[in-house]
Amino acid sequence: MFRFFFTATFAFVLTATAFGVGSAAETAAPTVVAVSGAAADAATAGVATDAHAPVDVAAPTAGADLAMWGVAPAEAAADETKDAGSLNGSRFVRRFADGILHRSASLAVSLTRNALRFLGVPYAFGGTSSNGFDCSGYVQHVYALLGLRLPRTADAQFTAGKLVRGALVRGDLVFFETYAAGASHVGIYLGNDEFVHASSSRGVTVSSLHERYWSARYLGAKRLL
Repeated sequence: MFRFFFTATFAFVLTATAFGVGSAAETAAPTVVAVSGAAADAATAGVATDAHAPVDVAAPTAGADLAMWGVAPAEAAADETKDAGSLNGSRFVRRFADGILHRSASLAVSLTRNALRFLGVPYAFGGTSSNGFDCSGYVQHVYALLGLRLPRTADAQFTAGKLVRGALVRGDLVFFETYAAGASHVGIYLGNDEFVHASSSRGVTVSSLHERYWSARYLGAKRLL
């Protein structure tokens, strides 16, 4: 009887071992857990996740729509700030430009006022003072009163400033070809087709661009203001 019990028990142990029944088999057997959703995506991407933990999937936000176009919410806010800054910048540019125009107009008024102060001063070849002016010395002196430096001779002054292609404004320099080729005479435009200059025959005086002598010798105008 004892021999039969021992033999039966030994046979049961062998059978259990063969078919993997018992605590050792349970410990060694792998646990297969189905992973879906965000956890599956993370696992595919090689990101470590806890398959047993619940996966928290955030609800779509406005940032998700912006991300489709490659724009993050913070970048979108920055764009709005940029647009506002551009508008303020445009206003600043307009104010700055208006300020320049106002300053230029003020300079032109001061320039012509100073120029007319010397009416009647006699002509002196090479003269640069109120004791006597030649044409370029007179122009140089008037501009210097505003802190603007000009070359000494008419032909050198003709190389300065910007060529005027439209209507003349007060303070423009007007040039003429008189006793030598090129710019050899210069005056300051006053408006109404008139200019003030140091004439060799009359000293500092006002003349018209329509006078036959000057209109025939007119070369052009330069703007420095």
